[in-house]
Amino acid sequence: MPLTGYEPGTLKGLVDSTPAESILLHLRDEYAKRTLPEKGVDSVVAFDCPRTQLMVRTAVKGTQVGTHFHTVCDEYVIVVGGKGEILVNGEWKPVKMGDVHVCPRGIVHDTRALEENLQYLSIFTPHLPAGTDINWL
Repeated sequence: MPLTGYEPGTLKGLVDSTPAESILLHLRDEYAKRTLPEKGVDSVVAFDCPRTQLMVRTAVKGTQVGTHFHTVCDEYVIVVGGKGEILVNGEWKPVKMGDVHVCPRGIVHDTRALEENLQYLSIFTPHLPAGTDINWL
């Protein structure tokens, strides 16, 4: 049932109301329509606003992203399919669907998918700065 008496952008007290609409992702459909590269990470920005950014990603089997840290953004990684490993506090930890990695800015981390593709969501907050916020080690 539609909400009546509500106009997007009319709520009081918002610091920022951009964008003016929410989204609903069907991850199975998002991943099904992708053509993956032979190596590396396939990454598509699914939601973008001044405060945060959501990427739908696949680390292709045999891929290691590379050890790095972020100076501006915290990163939340939510594993939604496959298996892999994430470097957490200097140790490689196995990850599978349902696992969440919360990585504050300034913390060294890495992701690898050695035996199968790893599907995950990356949420960056605040929004990634223009260019990049990846500092490779």
